Amino acid sequence: MRKHRPGRKTAALVLAGMLTLSAAAGCSEKTGPSSAGQESSTPSQSQTQQAAGKITVYTSEPQDLVTDMLEDFKVKTGIDYDLFRSGTGDVISKINTELETGSTDADIIWFADIGYMNQLDQKGLIRHYTPKGAEKLDPAFNYNDGMAWEVRQIFNIIAKNTLKCDVEIKDWTDLTKPELSGRFAMANPSYSGGAFTTLVGLVGPDGPGWSLYEDMAKNDVKFEQSNGNLQTKVASGEYAAVSVVDFMARNAQNEGSPVETIWPESGAVMIPTPIAILSTVEEEKQAACEALMDYMLTQDAQRIFVEQGYIPVDPSVGVPEGAPPVEDIKTVELNLKDFTENSAALRERFAQIFGE
Repeated sequence: MRKHRPGRKTAALVLAGMLTLSAAAGCSEKTGPSSAGQESSTPSQSQTQQAAGKITVYTSEPQDLVTDMLEDFKVKTGIDYDLFRSGTGDVISKINTELETGSTDADIIWFADIGYMNQLDQKGLIRHYTPKGAEKLDPAFNYNDGMAWEVRQIFNIIAKNTLKCDVEIKDWTDLTKPELSGRFAMANPSYSGGAFTTLVGLVGPDGPGWSLYEDMAKNDVKFEQSNGNLQTKVASGEYAAVSVVDFMARNAQNEGSPVETIWPESGAVMIPTPIAILSTVEEEKQAACEALMDYMLTQDAQRIFVEQGYIPVDPSVGVPEGAPPVEDIKTVELNLKDFTENSAALRERFAQIFGE
């Protein structure tokens, strides 16, 4: 088992990733105070003056949190936006349908399917761009030489309701204990991109393997389509425990719900959720799209991410309340072959186990 900084993904994942994941994390509420400082930074005035046109963002990220970011961007730059938000699978279907007519309305895409982004890139449909401030980031957050960028970090972990669950949970295999039969839930990998990435990690060389999912099936695991549902239902006690993205568990805990955030001893799973510019963007809107990419790496934007409960990609702005130090986060290694050659086989085996 390796211990390393989150987001340590090899270039091979980016260059070779060809999977098509499904939906990403669901909706969330905002969290408490951050540990960020007070220095401010925004896109340059000259760039803002050159930017024109209303940009269109397609995303699977929580709508309220994305809207907060885009509204701040609008205030700082004067650049307006349209937003389409749905699950990753729906976003991809919309893009594919539009591309059949020759183009897409999307200018910026932001969701948990880097494999699909790589497919678009291979077709010349993504415009490579390096945002201002990118030089201070971990190089692992740069996918395929500027194809897409990680702007904050998300991890799949475990959360339990402290009033409804007295079962000791330290790692993924604890989720198969008989006391949790019918009381544990996760997002469905057949629908959720983040859940499929978690599947790849947990059946890979660092994870417990397929026996985990076979045992969960025997233990009457429940499935939800969105992380937002998981967050709500573990907070209410409908589920004793869930596998969920870290910021939602942390937000629920910080807001006073009886939720305990558990970082698995063998490692969490980092979920890539990068942002990219499409090459189909009209020329007059290119500067506006670049301004949004630049904005995402400013300290102002990174602080907003921290306030929303995310772990930022810029370590200088701190981490959210209740989050572990970045250097202490352990993640399982993803098997790159599973993302390229074995995606269909993994999905088929999952469906066989759970009778889908």
